[in-house]
Amino acid sequence: MRKLVSLLLLGIVVAGCGVKGPPVPRDSIVAKRIVDLAAIPRENRLLLTWTVPKENTDKSVLIDLEKFQILRSEGVLVADECRGCGESAKVVYEMKVDPGVEGGGKKISIFFNDQEPRKVYVYQVVSVNRKGYPSASSNPVTVYWDYFPSIPSRIRAERGDKKVDLSWEPVLGAAGYNVYRRGEGDEGFPLQPVNRAVLVEEKYTDLNVENEKRYIYSVRAVRRVVKTEIEGKGSLGVPVTPTDLIAPGAPVGLVAVPLKAGIELNWRRNREPDLLGYSVYRKKMGEEKFRRLNETPLSKEIYLDKEAEPGEEYDYAVTAVDHSVRKNESPFSEEIRVKHLY
Repeated sequence: MRKLVSLLLLGIVVAGCGVKGPPVPRDSIVAKRIVDLAAIPRENRLLLTWTVPKENTDKSVLIDLEKFQILRSEGVLVADECRGCGESAKVVYEMKVDPGVEGGGKKISIFFNDQEPRKVYVYQVVSVNRKGYPSASSNPVTVYWDYFPSIPSRIRAERGDKKVDLSWEPVLGAAGYNVYRRGEGDEGFPLQPVNRAVLVEEKYTDLNVENEKRYIYSVRAVRRVVKTEIEGKGSLGVPVTPTDLIAPGAPVGLVAVPLKAGIELNWRRNREPDLLGYSVYRKKMGEEKFRRLNETPLSKEIYLDKEAEPGEEYDYAVTAVDHSVRKNESPFSEEIRVKHLY
C-alpha cells in the first residue's frame, strides 16, 4: 500500500514540473502603460496626443481595447508654484475606440478648451479593455495656464524664388512666435508650425515652398507661463505666391563672323541651373531699337543670321532666359558691331 501512495505522489510531482507558475488573473492582463502622452498648447486650446498601445502587459497583442479615459487634477498657480496639484484626479473625458484603431501604433489627438487662467493641470491617460479593466495611468504631463498673448498684426510677406520672407510687429509680453502655412485649397492650418522651434524674432524665411503655388500664412504669439508655452490666436491669413524674380546673368564672349550664308554669332554658355535658352537681338545702323530675331529661346550658344544684307552694318546683342513662368530675361550682353561683307 505504501508503494502505491509513493508512486502516486511521484506522478503528481512529475506532472507539476511543466507548470511555470500560477495562472495569471484575467484582470491583470491589460494594455501596456502609455508613456508618450504630450500636452501642446495650440491657438488658445490644449492638444493632448499619445500612441495607442500595441501589446498587453503579458506581451500578447492588444485586441480588446474599448476606450481611453483622460484623467485630470488641477491646482492654483501662485507665483511659479502650484497649490493642490496632483490631488484627486478625475476622469474628465472618455473616448470610445474605433475598430480600426486596434493593433496599436497610431497617434491619438484631442483638444481641450476648458482651461482657466492661473490654474495648473496634470493630465494622464488610461486604456480600458472590453472587460472594463484599466491599464496603469500614463506618464503625467503638467500644464501651467494663464491668459493668452495678443494676436500679431501687420504681417508682411515678400515673395522670392522658392522662398517667402515674413515679418510682423512685436507682441507685448510674447516670448516668441509660431508661423503656420497652408495651401490655398486646404481647409485649415496644420497642427504643427513650419518653424521647428519657437521664433524669438519677428521674422521668418520659409524655404520649403514651390514657385507659382499660392500659400496662406498665419502668425501666433507664444507666452511662457512657468514651463508651458501658451499659444494665442493666429493672425489673419496672408496670401503669397513665391516666384522666380531673378534673371540670369548677361551672356559674355559674344563674337560675330561674316559668312556667305549670313552672320554667325557665338558666345559662352551661361551656368545658371534654371537656364532655358537665349534670345538674339539685332539693329541696323541708324535704327534706335533692337529687334529680336528668334521666336523661341535658343538651346545652343550659336546663331546664324541669314537675313543680314550684304554691305550693311549691324549691332548684335544676346540675352539669357530662364525656365520660370515669368521667363526672366537677362540684360543685353555686350553689343558687337559687324559689317556683312558678302
